Amino acid sequence: MPSMNPFENPLILIGYWSGGYADRGWPDVGEFVDEDWDEDERLEVGLYLRNGLVARAWMGLSPCRLCDNATNGNLDLTDGVYIWPEGLAHYVLDHHVRLPQEFVEHVRDRDELTDEVNVDERWWRSVAPPSG
Repeated sequence: MPSMNPFENPLILIGYWSGGYADRGWPDVGEFVDEDWDEDERLEVGLYLRNGLVARAWMGLSPCRLCDNATNGNLDLTDGVYIWPEGLAHYVLDHHVRLPQEFVEHVRDRDELTDEVNVDERWWRSVAPPSG
């Protein structure tokens, strides 16, 4: 399992596309569109992307490179391994942008980790409300 220290294992960037203000030779999002992508897998990946933790915020909003209607936000999200713009979920869910299989498998592995979570409720049940 990779270290959670970002200086030991930097976060892996995914989901930046060409055509924007900071275009640095990113891939063309149009080449990733796959209308035949399995619907269940696409939804699993899209919902996973929506639920990342905020890693950093940028000034200004990013427009969608495909429909130019959606405002894709100004945050980068992470799961501790990958980092992506918050609008990546829009591309996956609304435009059928298929991400690399390596990332899809990462999402599937992460989802499987939470399928059979063992939860200890004792501490929370014993906590007293704050006095004040």
